[in-house]
Amino acid sequence: MAKYVEKLFCLLGFLFGLTASNTLSEGNFSQSQILIVSKSGTHKFTVDVAATAAQRQLGLMFRQKMAADQGMLFDFGEEKLISMWMKNTLISLDMLFVDKTGTILQIEHATIPMSLDSISGNAPALSVIELNAGVTKELGIFEGDQVLHDIFFQE
Repeated sequence: MAKYVEKLFCLLGFLFGLTASNTLSEGNFSQSQILIVSKSGTHKFTVDVAATAAQRQLGLMFRQKMAADQGMLFDFGEEKLISMWMKNTLISLDMLFVDKTGTILQIEHATIPMSLDSISGNAPALSVIELNAGVTKELGIFEGDQVLHDIFFQE
């Protein structure tokens, strides 16, 4: 019986550790502003910036909601083929794959929460921006539109 109680406490400690580490790490993201310039206008978002491998791995996992004008910018530091998934992500997202000039190359609309399926870019990208599902359609944001932020080199 004591072994089962010990295992239960270990499991609870592990689960609490996951919850606590997620709560703490949410505060470890720096925040920044991005502008997305489209034919429908200029749209401003406040984003958490995931610039380290640990931050990119955590992303928006475990978050239950996000304001309409918020998102996350994943900075990969160099252009490459990027593949993402929705493991432990509770909200549906639009994923924007963006090259080094800030041009939106690809939009994956309304991703499936908790899915382990790979969501891959079709071309090398510097960044992925995650916004609430439906925001890109609602605001008229399309592939070819421009994202303005310090990580992108504007030609």
